[in-house]
Amino acid sequence: MKSSIRFISFALSLVMLLGSVILFASCDGNGTPEVTTDATVTTEAPVTDAPVPEVLPASIDKKFNNYTFKVLLVSRSTRPPHDLVFEDNGTVLDKAVYERNAKLEEKNGVIIEATQYIDKTNYAANAAIIQQMYISNEALYDYTVCHTYSLVPYVTAGYLYDMESLDSLDLTNPWWDKTINDGVRIAGSVFFTSGDISLHINDYMYCVIFNKDLYKTYITDGTDVYKLVEEGKWTLDELSRLASVVCEDLNADDVMNENDRFGLLTWCDELYASIQAAGERVAKVNEDGYVEFTLQNERVYAIVDKFSAMEQSNWCLNFQTPNGDLPWATIFSNDQAMFLMSLFNEVSRFRDMDSNYGILPNPKYDESQENWYCTFSAGLANFVAMPYVQEDAERTGAIMDLLGYYSSSTTVPAYYTKTLEGEKIRDEESKFCLDIIFENKFVDVGHYYRIANLNSAMYQYVLNDQFGAFASTVQQRLTTANAAVKSLNNSIEKLKNQFN
Repeated sequence: MKSSIRFISFALSLVMLLGSVILFASCDGNGTPEVTTDATVTTEAPVTDAPVPEVLPASIDKKFNNYTFKVLLVSRSTRPPHDLVFEDNGTVLDKAVYERNAKLEEKNGVIIEATQYIDKTNYAANAAIIQQMYISNEALYDYTVCHTYSLVPYVTAGYLYDMESLDSLDLTNPWWDKTINDGVRIAGSVFFTSGDISLHINDYMYCVIFNKDLYKTYITDGTDVYKLVEEGKWTLDELSRLASVVCEDLNADDVMNENDRFGLLTWCDELYASIQAAGERVAKVNEDGYVEFTLQNERVYAIVDKFSAMEQSNWCLNFQTPNGDLPWATIFSNDQAMFLMSLFNEVSRFRDMDSNYGILPNPKYDESQENWYCTFSAGLANFVAMPYVQEDAERTGAIMDLLGYYSSSTTVPAYYTKTLEGEKIRDEESKFCLDIIFENKFVDVGHYYRIANLNSAMYQYVLNDQFGAFASTVQQRLTTANAAVKSLNNSIEKLKNQFN
């Protein structure tokens, strides 16, 4: 069962809770951390009717004598979901954070204290605190929510703890994400994961936002895009067919650019998303529990060719250019694009948009593809992990399990009810698309470990219009990729000895 979606049906059936739009936490422009604690909160907790999971953590009755549980948040995004500490800003999610943290303090004697680095430029340097902890042998933080590309290299460096080795933490509990656990478990070890404990993957799921007013104007053949999704016929071909009817030179200067109207607005990362939405990836964990390289196959090349054809069409505008990003949010808000390939985190930018919009999953490769595969931006999402240096690793594991358990009935339903339904979803029709997106998470462990740096190669392939050269790019890196996979498997195998 996908733990992060267990409360969607519940959340989407709740009466809309009162509250203002979420204001995300931030630090100053230099990446100075914000340290916050819930030890002195006195505000009234919100009342929720969330169901209590049938399974209880083993530590449900354990007392920790007002232990201060120190959390390190390192985010590359300046607009992450704020789900760690209460800030008294009046939002439903913030009240749910208070309720969860109050439960943890009152029932188990744990006080959450978070140091939050929210900085789009210095994230790697901020994450290096984990390395410094290892070098100095100082247990500065119990737990981290950290940017993927900064965190994952710390696995093979030995800076993270194998959470699968803990007796006090049961990753099979329903508030942990089984899909992610299975997708990143190498040689029986899990060094980073996610679940109800954190919203920092959910918020960066890929999706397609579409302008319903433009769609009504331009799509006159009776095609119901929601019906396409419902029937499993929402594919790259259908996206191309529908988007191709919108291409207008609004200022009549014979040049198609950000001043004109397009069928599709996209960005370079959507190449990864389209490959993964087809069920393909850089590398996967095989049945033997080890990583194997999987990007070199004809189906991948066919997917890339189809995506490349879209990118080169006159009805498609990629807002990322070698000279910098175009004002994509303004372009979409101004009714200059019918479809926008984007992330959930960005949907809130359009809450004041005059035109109506809906949300769709990223399209399948073709109709023969039976399953949906929905992925998230590794470049912006955060995983949760334990630094290797711990005062008491079993205590940390027990508290993490409690935090995930309490989150499942507080922050998770609040996130879906307010953030998605209130801040992002405008129409009833989009709701079933959320089920598709969150029930079908997809993991590409090769992407997270940046095998042969293929993630950067794919980005550059689109950014610099290297269309037609993808197969040769993969072939050139094949030896390096296979060596990297072998080294990764060997490193994880050696690390297991530390936790036996």
